[in-house]
Amino acid sequence: MRLRVVKRIPINEVREKILSIERKYGESFQNFHEDFLRGRLGRGQFQDYVEWNSMNHALRAAGEGEDFDYYAEEDLPFTQSELKQLTPLRVQLLDYIADQQVRSINELSVNLNRDIKNVYTDIKILEHLGFLRLRRMGRGHIPELLIQELTFLLG
Repeated sequence: MRLRVVKRIPINEVREKILSIERKYGESFQNFHEDFLRGRLGRGQFQDYVEWNSMNHALRAAGEGEDFDYYAEEDLPFTQSELKQLTPLRVQLLDYIADQQVRSINELSVNLNRDIKNVYTDIKILEHLGFLRLRRMGRGHIPELLIQELTFLLG
């Protein structure tokens, strides 16, 4: 089974992706853009153009003082073992974190009326699956979603 996720991409990964595309085509975005305007791009190149343009736009906005937000849609193959790890309580955690501003794992466990050790274990599994990350804040960790949307693809 596959899952489709809309995932927030950190700024350092965006910069790496841009460098990768520049190496792939051996030219700057401006030259690639000129090729696009002249209709010289194939199908695969068009997808790269759209992604490259979007990433450049997000970096420019961040450079002008806006928050950095770049999202990409990915289809991820999941094994049966990985799917079994996506339990209803873990999905509830994802939904709660998406809906509420969480300041600590302890706060999360209190608000969900769950044992802190179990919440921490669930967060580490969700982090391993790539759905969230733990950001260090002082002596504690704050769970942050890396995904905005999660869709199961059947067949």
